[in-house]
Amino acid sequence: MQKAERTKALYAGSFDPVTRGHLDIIRKAMATFDTVHIAIGTNVRKQRAFSIEESLDLIKQSVLELWPDADNLFGEVLEVGEYTNQSLIKYARKIGATHIVRGLREATNFNEEFNLHGLAERIDSTIPMVHFICDAQFLHVSSSTAKELDAMGEEIGWLVMPSVETAFRARRRST
Repeated sequence: MQKAERTKALYAGSFDPVTRGHLDIIRKAMATFDTVHIAIGTNVRKQRAFSIEESLDLIKQSVLELWPDADNLFGEVLEVGEYTNQSLIKYARKIGATHIVRGLREATNFNEEFNLHGLAERIDSTIPMVHFICDAQFLHVSSSTAKELDAMGEEIGWLVMPSVETAFRARRRST
């Protein structure tokens, strides 16, 4: 086995919304791979708070809020896209990913990721799956938690970037 000349990681999830934990995994992936492709997939078990288009925009805004000089990263180092009605592996092949990145927070994540890892390897063992454990401050951060706390009127700035907080406020005003 030989290392790819240029590496491209696919980091896929629902990102509904993107959280500080997701951004931590993106940071780690950018430090490891030449290009990181962040892709929004649809999870039929979850109802989205934000549309795919809104979530794509919130990812870009959140990245720029966290790393103000990141505007020049989009295109060469960071890509943002979406995939529907196809498997993670099929999408990884389509975009030319050399690796799939996944984030781990807690033990329950491990069980799900362990199963996904086994399936992905069985379908295509040429695209290794790499897992990053998020920093301790983000171990309890999840999109679901952000949605639940926001619905109860709690502060969510520690979970998400300001653009996501603003999007939640706008959503509450319009309903």
